[in-house]
Amino acid sequence: MGVPDSGDMRRQVAALARDRVSGATALARRAARLLRSAARDDGRGFARWQQDLRVLGETLVAAQPAMGSVLTVVDLALSEVARAQTVRAGARAVQRAMERYVRRQVTAVERAARRLPGVLPGRAVVLTLSSSEVVYRALLAARRRGRLARVVVAESRPGREGEALARRLAARGVPVTVIVDALAPTVVGEVDAVVVGADAVTATAVWHKCGTFGLALAARATRRPLLVVTSTDRLLGGSLAGRLRLPGTEPRHISTGRRKPVHALDRLFEATPLRLVAAVLTDAGTMAPETVRRRLRARKAGRGRPVEAGSRRSAVSFTSPRLDTKRGVRHAASR
Repeated sequence: MGVPDSGDMRRQVAALARDRVSGATALARRAARLLRSAARDDGRGFARWQQDLRVLGETLVAAQPAMGSVLTVVDLALSEVARAQTVRAGARAVQRAMERYVRRQVTAVERAARRLPGVLPGRAVVLTLSSSEVVYRALLAARRRGRLARVVVAESRPGREGEALARRLAARGVPVTVIVDALAPTVVGEVDAVVVGADAVTATAVWHKCGTFGLALAARATRRPLLVVTSTDRLLGGSLAGRLRLPGTEPRHISTGRRKPVHALDRLFEATPLRLVAAVLTDAGTMAPETVRRRLRARKAGRGRPVEAGSRRSAVSFTSPRLDTKRGVRHAASR
């Protein structure tokens, strides 16, 4: 059985599957809207209604298998489907859940973004890549608070989302420099912090755009903090974390001159070890990697639902580099 409902819905699902530029925030909202629309009571029998929603949910997850936010929104919807007793009641429950998710996500993104100014030194130079909505808002918040002097953005090929982010920041008056991706690890030693978003965070890794792992290693080598800014709908434990998948390769982005002995390999996403991260800044608080691991592993036997916004803020302490949430980043004396 394919994607349920109209041809328009099938086209929207196909467009979501092809999208390799939008961030996790936008993709999750689109998934929520599709699930809300598909859940309406349009005269289907109860069994057919449940099956249609399950198929759509599985299709959305398969379309964006590295997006923790999409997994979360599908899990929320299918939980309501499983509890439903009638189509009418189930439709209302799914629609309310999707509307609530979108409302809370807007608030969560803003709360997570507001964490960044508190951990940056004054007039910081920051390096980032890709085009995370949470990171964009976090950088604007840091600029407003006088904590951000300049942003260096890796172009983020093949989609060049980094260039798009640079244009958005420049339009808001933020000094910004775009660099080629290959130069990014070298530039890490010239900035105060590396700030990235996350498509998903598990007990062991941060899933994000390819190039993040290299920046993390460079940050460790140069004693610069790697800060991950994300909303808690992307923190996955239990069975949800186990469903994350890296999408297949997309060699069409690489030209080999049609030489048959030459094989092309191109991946858009990768998993960066959580141990390389200095802090995860979320709507629920600023967390050290060990705090993230502990919370997510505590849910290993459960459904793996994200941490709720407003959870008690965790204490943060680091060694290399050191980060104090009151004083900001402190580099080695050799800086």
